[in-house]
Amino acid sequence: RILALELLLHILKHKSGGCILYAGPEFHYAIRQYLCTSLLKNTTSPDTTIVELSLRLFVPLIRNFRSLLKTEIEAFVTNVFFVILDSKNSTIQHKLLVITLFEEICSDATTLAEIFLNYDCDLSAVDLFQRIVNALGKVARVGLTDATGSGASGSSLQFVAGAGATRAEKMRQDHRELRLAAMNALRQVLASLHSSIATPVKVDGNGGDISVDEASLQL
Repeated sequence: RILALELLLHILKHKSGGCILYAGPEFHYAIRQYLCTSLLKNTTSPDTTIVELSLRLFVPLIRNFRSLLKTEIEAFVTNVFFVILDSKNSTIQHKLLVITLFEEICSDATTLAEIFLNYDCDLSAVDLFQRIVNALGKVARVGLTDATGSGASGSSLQFVAGAGATRAEKMRQDHRELRLAAMNALRQVLASLHSSIATPVKVDGNGGDISVDEASLQL
């Protein structure tokens, strides 16, 4: 299974978006019915390698097939990415990976703009762009409440020794790493928004979704 996921990731990353997008209805059906379903199931696998590869495959999917997978993208982000970030049982590695993937997605001004147009501007869809920004903002504040708590709670930490002190220090470092990653992702969101305003993005519309070009014509 790992080999199959690695091959899929290589194919989707190194083939041009146009060739993949116009591969035909049978290919699109396979992506929607088989690949997306398998990726959702793989995210619950006890094998962390399978989980990480399945999460990484989401980035080329949203970049190449966002006009075909509107419902699937919404389900994947809502039921997988947000759940991993909110869950106390998620590992720090998986949370960092999700934040890194959000940063990759937001690094493309066209993708980010179309997420806003096709979800936040659609009354029948969730406000996906807003929820992504809110989720990153929440992670960017993680651990700050404990670090700036009352004097009593702060002084009590000084008496923690041994294994407890090691765990507390590890948690502090993990929170710092998460905050930095989330702030980098938010910075990328702002950079892409500025880029889409300063330099109009040219995109070909596909399917029923709104492209950046179509939105500019409507305006």
